[in-house]
Amino acid sequence: MGAFEGRHALIFAAAPETDYTYIRAFLDAHPDALIVCADGGLRHARALGLHPDLMISDCDSLPEVEGSEIIRLKPEKDDTDTQGCLREAFRRGCTEATLVCATGGRIDHELANLSLLEEAHAMSGHLTVLDRQNRIILHEGGCQKFIMPVEYRYFSLVPLDAALCGVTIENAKYPLHNALITRAGMISISNEAAAGQTFAITIEKGRALVVFSRDNGRVL
Repeated sequence: MGAFEGRHALIFAAAPETDYTYIRAFLDAHPDALIVCADGGLRHARALGLHPDLMISDCDSLPEVEGSEIIRLKPEKDDTDTQGCLREAFRRGCTEATLVCATGGRIDHELANLSLLEEAHAMSGHLTVLDRQNRIILHEGGCQKFIMPVEYRYFSLVPLDAALCGVTIENAKYPLHNALITRAGMISISNEAAAGQTFAITIEKGRALVVFSRDNGRVL
């Protein structure tokens, strides 16, 4: 475990990205973050002047490798390189990870990356997916309290299960009480809370994504 124990991992996937403002803001807040690159994510790390602590690659997106430690994979495999990065970081002692450059490209890759939120929870860790407009985390059920980040205007609750039972949203613009939310009838999109305000989401049964978002064009 060593250098990974108890540290926050910043994992670079390989989706298209040219605006690194949000990543720089993350690095300002987490100057000691471990830099982990999945294959073509190395391009983004290099653009920020970062040297990876760990790179996992099958070299199908980028033939080059760089890092204090490099794990080479075969292209013919079941897991994605990004999935390998998350598993390896948590196996070595990380319990917090943030995944960037993971949205906006191939939709199958984006959905696979979002599924890692559940996998991180299964490994007793916590993952955040971050891009220039969104911050996405997992609500694993029960009551969770959040502080509305100043960078975002909206929060949405997106079911991962076919139905969310007993949904209560408190201290928000659009409250709910013991509601049923289904994929075919989402009533939990584009809610709002004042910046810095604490609000609560209770889910009696089911799991969901909590998405903090801002409109395109609004900057940090």
